[in-house]
Amino acid sequence: MSSLARDHIHGGNMSGVLLRERGMRGEEDPPKLRFRLLGPLQVTRGPETLELGPPKQRALLAVLLLRPDMETGVDQLTEALWGMDYPAYAKNLIQKSVSGLRGLLAADGHDGDGVRLEWSGGGYRLDTGDADVDLYTYERLASAGIAAARDGEILKAARLLEEARTMSTGPLVEGLDGPMLERERLYRQERFLADMEVRAELELELGRHRNAVPYLYYAVHKYPLRERFVWLLMLALYRSDRGNEALTVYADHRGRVVEELGAEPGPSLRALHAQLLLQDPQLMALSALRQDSGAAEDVPMPFPVSPLARRGPFG
Repeated sequence: MSSLARDHIHGGNMSGVLLRERGMRGEEDPPKLRFRLLGPLQVTRGPETLELGPPKQRALLAVLLLRPDMETGVDQLTEALWGMDYPAYAKNLIQKSVSGLRGLLAADGHDGDGVRLEWSGGGYRLDTGDADVDLYTYERLASAGIAAARDGEILKAARLLEEARTMSTGPLVEGLDGPMLERERLYRQERFLADMEVRAELELELGRHRNAVPYLYYAVHKYPLRERFVWLLMLALYRSDRGNEALTVYADHRGRVVEELGAEPGPSLRALHAQLLLQDPQLMALSALRQDSGAAEDVPMPFPVSPLARRGPFG
């Protein structure tokens, strides 16, 4: 029963209840800032998409988001945005961009939900507050998934890594230039592919071979020289009673490698091909999980972890 109904039954003060409920409706939480780093850089507040300004200002925001709660000096920002060949006005442009970002990210007078960009002596520091940042969420999910896989919690690991996969909608801050961003983009792409290899391995460990086939066909098509995806696809096809297709996948891959690189497939792939030719019964019991699967850190990470626990080498 609602509080209004109880007050009516017991003869309570209706006007007081109405005032309280109106007050509660009027004290709505302000819309939260959301940052998207995976794909084109985007910042939204509720339904509103913020205009982030010129490219260097957008790139500066991306650099600071990749270094959450860390001081970044002007010299570091200059190198991150231009490298060694920077313009004479670089410092002034950084200061102007910082000023623009501060105004853009202000919380419209609401306390507690704003993003603060501060100078703290050693450099600029970005505090994202309670804003949502997709890269941070991806890292929490992926790290927790890898930790669960190490602990033998296969179903949990597969679920977490699948949630992480659906968040990656494109290359890191796609379209923005800068030496640091290019290095981080490469690093994040490699981390994503390593995470997704583990994701596919888990599907095979769970016996969901048919479920893994479409995903792995897509991965092989998009990353044709990534032999781990080819290996997993061949095994998934064989276990799905599609052994001839598995042999065709190998033949196509070998032809591509010979033509483009003048080399043969790697030893793991050649060994699997030999087992397929023999229809080795061990293939049905072979573990798809490598010993180093997802070993980005030495110690399993609890969930949730701090943002960017697997911080890039250049951030």
